[in-house]
Amino acid sequence: MFVEMAYPLSPEIPVFPGLPYDEFIPLSRMNRGGEANNTAVKHPLHNGTHVDAPYHFYDAGRTIDQIPITEFVFSKPLIVRKDLRKGGLLQPDDIEAAGPMLRSADILLLCTGYHAFRADKSAYVDDFPALSLEAARLIRNDLLNVKAVAIDTLSIESCTRGPKSGFVVHKTLLDGEMYQTRPLLIFEDVNMGPILEKSISRIYAFPLRLVGLDASPVNMIAEVL
Repeated sequence: MFVEMAYPLSPEIPVFPGLPYDEFIPLSRMNRGGEANNTAVKHPLHNGTHVDAPYHFYDAGRTIDQIPITEFVFSKPLIVRKDLRKGGLLQPDDIEAAGPMLRSADILLLCTGYHAFRADKSAYVDDFPALSLEAARLIRNDLLNVKAVAIDTLSIESCTRGPKSGFVVHKTLLDGEMYQTRPLLIFEDVNMGPILEKSISRIYAFPLRLVGLDASPVNMIAEVL
């Protein structure tokens, strides 16, 4: 059985503070005399359910079209669940509490419970929970099988702390040069609701091959038992 973990895109979705909204631009409409319905989409790449490539914060990092497609398939997904309130941060102890499967997991699904607030746009964008720098370092340095993290908020990084710190959490995860190991992919604004209380066998999260760019929308699919 397959379930979707990506949200539909529309001009009404909540976005990271400061980003523009999506626009759906009708090029022709049959009910207005056009021979077909054609539409253009103006879509900021970090709106909606998407994946960050290393190039997002590193000019020398791989762009979304340069990452092998196998990197977007995950056979050992693990949910890390800790309900957090506004401004909360996932800490190393919260990650370690996921148990013995942590060291073999290839993607961590960070569930803060905030996906439940997405229908309330003002609440969802207001100082949402995120990953602490200490937890990012734990994932980077100790969990060497992890190749991606996903979170049920607009960003892996706090919208209040991130800009002040120079987005150090993003950089810790995406940087493959400083740490001399693999860069990690970051999936943001992921719907964790459909997978809770389910056994997940595999995750698929394929991007568009946008040449030279820093991110892509994804339709994240979980295969559940």
